[in-house]
Amino acid sequence: MTQVVRRYTVDIAATHALYELNYARLQTLLKGAGIKEQTSTTIEFAWGSEALQLSRVERTKYTETWRLAQATPVLPWCPQLDMELRVYHDARMADVLRFQSARRIPAIAANGHVSGWRVNEKQLVNHFLGDCLHHCLHYGLPRDPRLQAWLNDSTSEELS
Repeated sequence: MTQVVRRYTVDIAATHALYELNYARLQTLLKGAGIKEQTSTTIEFAWGSEALQLSRVERTKYTETWRLAQATPVLPWCPQLDMELRVYHDARMADVLRFQSARRIPAIAANGHVSGWRVNEKQLVNHFLGDCLHHCLHYGLPRDPRLQAWLNDSTSEELS
C-alpha cells in the first residue's frame, strides 16, 4: 500500500489576516508622528540597551517600502536583524519583501531548499515581522520625542 503525501498549501485567508494585522500594527507605530508628509523618515524604538530602527526606503502613490533593522550592535533574539517590508495602502496590508540576505522568499519553498528554508518560510517571516512590531508597540520607547507621549496613549488601542 502506498502512502499519500499531502502537499502544503497556503491558507490565503490566514495569510491576508496576518498581512492586515501587520499593516494595522505598523500604522499604529507611525500614527501621530507627521510621517506621511515627509519623504524620508527614520524612527528608533529602544528598550534597555537594544533598539530597532524603522526607515522609509521608498514611497509611491499606493505603496511604501520600509526597512526594519537593528540599531544596536547585538539583538540576542535575532542577530543582524534586517528586513524590508512593502506596505500596500489600497489593500491595507504589509508583507515582508526581504529578510536578512534573502531577496525573495517564495510562498511555498521546495523540500530540501538550498537555503534551508521550511516549506512555509514566507508565512513564518511575516509572523516574525508581526512579533517585532508588537514588541515595539508594547516594550519599545521611541527615541523620537514626537512619538513618546502619543505612543503611551495609543498602546492600549493596539490590536493584540
